[in-house]
Amino acid sequence: MRRFVLASVALTGLSIFATTGCGGPQVPKHNGYKSEKAKPWKNAKRLTFDEKGTTKAEGDLSYPEMRRAKWYELDLPTPGELTIKLDISPPGDAVNEDFDLAMEVLDPGNRVISKADLEEEDAGEQTKTRTLYDLQPGHYLLHLYLQSRLDTGDYTVKISFTGKGSAGEVKSDFPTQVAFIPPLPMVPLNDDTPKGYQAPKATVVTIKKGPRKTVAVKEEPKAESKTARIMNIAVAGSSTVITIGIGTDAGVSPSWKGKIAGVPGSFSPSACNARTCTATVSATPDQIKAGGASVSLTP
Repeated sequence: MRRFVLASVALTGLSIFATTGCGGPQVPKHNGYKSEKAKPWKNAKRLTFDEKGTTKAEGDLSYPEMRRAKWYELDLPTPGELTIKLDISPPGDAVNEDFDLAMEVLDPGNRVISKADLEEEDAGEQTKTRTLYDLQPGHYLLHLYLQSRLDTGDYTVKISFTGKGSAGEVKSDFPTQVAFIPPLPMVPLNDDTPKGYQAPKATVVTIKKGPRKTVAVKEEPKAESKTARIMNIAVAGSSTVITIGIGTDAGVSPSWKGKIAGVPGSFSPSACNARTCTATVSATPDQIKAGGASVSLTP
């Protein structure tokens, strides 16, 4: 009877050890949402701008508690510029040393036009800022989400909008993009032709007509220079990372050269997808804005 009791205690201890896994954290096996078919973007919280064009939201997220993400709606009444500042407070006893709260902005067509996740240079930072230029009126979405299964954290997001013109109006920047006329040669007021000068007689060339041989010449298509707007500006140390609103669908690749008006030197895109390219520029955001927030790209 005593041997049976000791064996039962030993088996119970092994069972507890296997269940607790040496006391380590239990990694959730779910995807962070309460349902596999959840569509939280359809129930996004609407943020309304005040008379100064600002709005604010705050909250907390927890992957283990199935509160992985938060969605917000933003309605822009006119064309303008949107600045988003995200302040993150990770837990003091964070299990994940690479904790990062990601952010992305979707346009009225549900396309991602700006993001801040583990692939960006400010990954792991507790403050992230994104500025989007030349946005058209419409319904935009802001998506905040945790990236690791053990992460929890608090956040505060501050958003400011600067409108430019009325809805449907596209403001022209003419003539800022028109090149200056180069210096013209000086023409004397009086004719300086030497006296007695006679122009040489034209040489007459006789061409004998005969059968012509037609040669097909295949012309290679020439890649043309392109101009695109800067959609996003992010500070990265002493440099600035820009997102350009043109990509491989327009023929642009990392082998192209870029130039910003008023900014010395050139640069090459570091990565391109179908619609956008990113590049690192040795300039400040103010210098880039002063150049009209546009890029000239040359193959």
